[in-house]
Parts: sequence; C-alpha cells; structure tokens
Amino acid sequence: MLSDKSAEGSQQNSTPIREKVKQFVQNEVKPCKGDVILDLGCGTGAVSAYLAELVGQEGKVLGVDPDKQRLKVAQESYKGIKNLSFVEGSTSNFPGMDSGTYDIIYSYGVLHWVQNKEEAFTNMFRGLKPAGKIAAVYGEHLPTFFVRGFRELNAENWDRLLDMFKFKSMAEIERICAAAGFSILKSCHIQSPLLEFESADHLRSFFWSATNGVFDRQLATDTRLARFYDLYSTEGSGKIRCPPEENDLVSVLIAVKPDKA
Repeated sequence: MLSDKSAEGSQQNSTPIREKVKQFVQNEVKPCKGDVILDLGCGTGAVSAYLAELVGQEGKVLGVDPDKQRLKVAQESYKGIKNLSFVEGSTSNFPGMDSGTYDIIYSYGVLHWVQNKEEAFTNMFRGLKPAGKIAAVYGEHLPTFFVRGFRELNAENWDRLLDMFKFKSMAEIERICAAAGFSILKSCHIQSPLLEFESADHLRSFFWSATNGVFDRQLATDTRLARFYDLYSTEGSGKIRCPPEENDLVSVLIAVKPDKA
C-alpha cells in the first residue's frame, strides 16, 4: 500500500500520462451518454472523473483500485461528482463482477501488473452487459527509460523492481482474451506518453509512486541522480525528458462481449 504522500505523488506525477489517456478515451473508448463504466485500476481518479463527465448524469462511473490511499485521494478530490464513486477492488474482485453490469470496462496500465490474466478476462467478461466492451492499454515489456532509471538509480533493488511486472506478449493477451469469450475489435501498438520531469527530485518521486513505493528513494542518491540528469536533461530547460528513441510503444486492446453471450 502507498503512503499518503506517495498516493499524492502519483496524482501529481501523472499529468503527461493523463493527457494521453484522454486522447485514448476520446478516440478508442468513445463512451456515450448514459453508459455505466468500470474504471479498473483507477488510481487517484482523474480519468474516472473525466469518464463521468462524458457519460453525463444519466450514466455512472465506478473507479476500482486495490490501494486504499489512492482511493482516499480520489474520493477527496472528486467527492462533488454525483455519478462517480470509488471502491476498493481489483481484477479478481470488483462490484458487479457476476451481474452483467457495465457497458464499458476501461483499464489503462493495469494488465501488466496482474498475475492471473485468465481470471481477469473471465471476470471482465462476466461483468459486462451483452455487447459491452473492454478498452485496455498495457505494456509488454519494461520501457527502456525505466530500465535505465532502475539500473542507474536503484541497482541494488533491480530484482525486486523487475519482479513487480507480469508482462505478456500481445499474442498471448489476444489468446487469453478470446478464450474468455471476447471478440477482438482492435489489437495494436501506440506511442506511450512522453515523460518529462521538472527536476531530478520529481523524477525520483515519479519512480517511487509508479512502483507503489518499491523504488527506494534513499538509493537514488544525489550523485546517482546527477549522472542520470546528465544523460537526460534538456539543454537550457533544467528538465529531464525521456528521449523519443526510448519512448516505447504500448499495446491497445478493444474487445466486445457478443450480444447473445
């Protein structure tokens, strides 16, 4: 579980990703007024709030996350939105899992954390209404920028960091999805959000919150940060930016539950 500060750091550090996510929602998820949506792995709730705006008051959005502190931040940040709620849960246990409740199950950056993907897809299938769809973005491997960051700044912690991720290839995800009963509408790669950090300390905070606190900030000493800063700083700006050649692709999956399932 994240600390309060780590959960808040997750909220602060997610701006570039959040803007890319909004584009994905507009172009691929395409929610309609009145839709009931599950945001599976909602984090601190910013995208859930955006989805709630798009479905209107006749619709409903439920954000689910396993981390209580992230949920606390979400609940406090968006408590005024009447068609939005947040509860603790995961791909193995979420409200409406057995009742065909949702028009859309949306999941961004979650599947590569999930150990039992067969269970996850089965539960999503059961949770959708007939003709409902899943819209997911996931990673197939650790991005180059993360690899270098972890090795340069947390070398002693490398094995533990790597063990957090449960990557599968696109072909394997497609197989699991189809086996659960889905018809796949789209499976492709897109460019991941370009990451930029105001300072070395901002970068350290990002890695910490992105790994649920497993990244050890004490290991990321000023000396190590200075070396990393020299590699990735942008001339004249003082910022650290992930270069285009290390801005890896992520995978998109859009799949539908058959109308007569």
